[in-house]
Amino acid sequence: MKRKLTIFLMFLIGNIIYSQNLTLTQVLSVRKKNIAEAEEYLTQKNWSMINAEAPTSETYGSLTFAYNKSDFNDKAESFLWFYYSNENPERNRISVQIHKKEKYNEYINQIKKWGGKIYDSYVEEKVFYKIYQGSTMTYIIDSSTQKDDFSSSKTIYGIFIMTNDSFRFSRYNKK
Repeated sequence: MKRKLTIFLMFLIGNIIYSQNLTLTQVLSVRKKNIAEAEEYLTQKNWSMINAEAPTSETYGSLTFAYNKSDFNDKAESFLWFYYSNENPERNRISVQIHKKEKYNEYINQIKKWGGKIYDSYVEEKVFYKIYQGSTMTYIIDSSTQKDDFSSSKTIYGIFIMTNDSFRFSRYNKK
């Protein structure tokens, strides 16, 4: 009985910890929200807002969030940037930085399931980019390595999501 209870508790804790991180579907749903809705949604999912910038006539506004952020430094399990325009919410963009290969693979597999196809890939300033494009959305995936405090390397993954229309005029479109 004690063993079953221990296994059940480990399963429950694992599910709670895992479920607090966002699926790609949830990330995309945030992109469609206004800034108040995005902040409330992410806060309920245990993300902490760490920065906010208003849009200008030349740049998007942004809200920056951290998931599982350390209380002692700026390290976190994930970061999310919500880029918004007051003029056209359909053009909102979202970017997620993740440090776990499992989450990266989960996102890539979901993009492929949705019909995303490789549009381009290249290396620029020691960062590997691969771009998937679906019928309406473009996913810019980047991978790079960083040294940690102990001089060992770790891979950091980023996924930047925007509409195909926005991508056409972005700096990431090399074609």
